[in-house]
Amino acid sequence: MKRRIYEILFAVLTGLLSVSCVYDYTPEDDEIQGLEIPLVVIDGDINVGDITTVTVGYTQPLLGEEENTLPSGVSVCVESESGESYAGVMKEDQPNVFDVDTRSLDLNGRYRLAVSVPGRGNYISSYKKVLISPQIDSITYTVAEDRESAKIEITTHNDNTDDFLYCKWNYVENWESNAIYPAQIEFDKYKNEMRELSQEEIFQRTYCFSEAKSVWTYIANTEKLSQNLIYKSILKEIANTDTRVMELYSISVVQRALDREAYNYWDNIKKNTSGTGGLFGPQPSDMRGNIVCDANPDEVVLGYINVSTLTSKRVFIDWAKEQIFRVDCALELLVKMRYTENGEPIYVWKQYYGKGYRPYVFSDWEMFGPAHKNYALWAEKDWCTDCRLYSNSTKPDFWPR
Repeated sequence: MKRRIYEILFAVLTGLLSVSCVYDYTPEDDEIQGLEIPLVVIDGDINVGDITTVTVGYTQPLLGEEENTLPSGVSVCVESESGESYAGVMKEDQPNVFDVDTRSLDLNGRYRLAVSVPGRGNYISSYKKVLISPQIDSITYTVAEDRESAKIEITTHNDNTDDFLYCKWNYVENWESNAIYPAQIEFDKYKNEMRELSQEEIFQRTYCFSEAKSVWTYIANTEKLSQNLIYKSILKEIANTDTRVMELYSISVVQRALDREAYNYWDNIKKNTSGTGGLFGPQPSDMRGNIVCDANPDEVVLGYINVSTLTSKRVFIDWAKEQIFRVDCALELLVKMRYTENGEPIYVWKQYYGKGYRPYVFSDWEMFGPAHKNYALWAEKDWCTDCRLYSNSTKPDFWPR
């Protein structure tokens, strides 16, 4: 049974790599059906000099079981070894997500996280000293020789210590996600008629923005290097069919220093989830974090609490200048209606609309004739003409244009 619990630990901790903190693992082994209570998941780092955000949750329930919902009254605080306590405040729009004001913490102190879950006990991380995160030297990109993709890279170093440098990164991306062929007309499938869009409607379909947070946690170290320099560590690879490389793109990276224990924790997850650990590599049973339940020290608790300052950097990349974006949005000229040899009408526009095609613009082949608006260019995919179908954000306040 204990080994099977550790296998749950492995699977759910892969969910902890997600910034959105979704713990969506459903074990299939019949032996695990005997677990009476879900595992507690605590996700967050103590950010000295900044706001600390902590998410508390349970592992997802087994199929057929009731939803695992945390009881009311969960509390979170950051404690110093000298006795100070800093209470967390739950976010109004995100239950069991807490913000703790840790901007004024002493850099020379030692801190831990304490979480109280009614009916379960108090969950406490180990005291840790504050690690000072070095500045990010640069965020660069490299386009592949075949121009099929591009890589986003980060460089950082630390000359102020003889210790090895261990770093962890998360990021947020923002980008313009414009329509390939911005629609100037819209088809009404019920009336089998085309409507010309207003300038405002065209603008809404043409210029959009998207945002995404890093799904994985990225780490690197200098253990095998001759100097404390992490040079062009790859954060992300973007295919040339991704709208991220269409127009202006921004990435904001947050960097945290780790100690070796924290680094090994995340490295174990990386090796197991990438399938490169091998038979003799780290096993899930090595992946306990540094959080303990005071009422039951043997209870498996998911999460690892790091204590460090943060450094961050944002860069903009104008991918339009690189011209690597490639996408298949073929256009087809379609007549509104045609007839069979028997004189039966075929409503071509309606037929193609049902296949997912969307109109782009009236054809100008017969611009001055009455048949002009019976012909239109259609894109084979709906998102080719309306960027709202793949965007998920509004224009950020920091956007430069």
